[in-house]
Amino acid sequence: MRKVRLYTSQHLASNSELELDDDTRHYAFNVLRLNKNASLYLFNGDGFDYCCKILNCNKSKVVVKITHQQQLNTESKLGIQLYLGISKSSHMDYAIQKTVESGVSTIQPVLMERTVTKVSQKSFRNKHQHWQRIIQSACEQSGRAVLPVLFDPCELDQIEHIKKQECGLLFDASAKQSLNIIRDKKPDTVKLLVGPEGGLAENEVNHLMDRGFQTVKLGPRVLRTETAAVAAVITTQLLTGDMLE
Repeated sequence: MRKVRLYTSQHLASNSELELDDDTRHYAFNVLRLNKNASLYLFNGDGFDYCCKILNCNKSKVVVKITHQQQLNTESKLGIQLYLGISKSSHMDYAIQKTVESGVSTIQPVLMERTVTKVSQKSFRNKHQHWQRIIQSACEQSGRAVLPVLFDPCELDQIEHIKKQECGLLFDASAKQSLNIIRDKKPDTVKLLVGPEGGLAENEVNHLMDRGFQTVKLGPRVLRTETAAVAAVITTQLLTGDMLE
């Protein structure tokens, strides 16, 4: 039987009863159609899953009994910080969803010279909420109990210099070296930067290289921005992350 996991922002504690918030109640009752005595797991990003039994379930209220908690070991020991050039809605949604499933630690949306999507601050606030829900859903699906941090969009020149024990990689189809260069570096943190649909301008590449990023390619073919983001995270995990264990 499939394990039902739902995210909630509520405080969770073993041996307690909890009335689910409106969003979680709606999903449990109207979408999953869970009934009284059904089992499910809740998580709120603190690293634990909380095993629950439904005590009361109807369209206006769902009450659960939290029986116990269990710590999960689904987080990568390698910190992967993704700088993601803002792209069209569906492309951005896909990149965020799949990189979260793949184990990214943080996501920093970045406005770049060739960013196609131009929106107001209000629109960005709405997008941030939308992206946050995608992160929560991806964690539900992938078994992660710690939510990656989603930062507010920034400008390219706000990206900080690469520090010691960090490795900064900028994906460029014309680069001479491959992502394989991180094998010998053994960094604690890898910062990956993927540009928008139109790629990065030459002055942006030079600016990032001045801040310690190295240009790398993912292979001989040119990938779409959302494909590149997912491939970059998964390949980094394969080379130096938890997929080696």
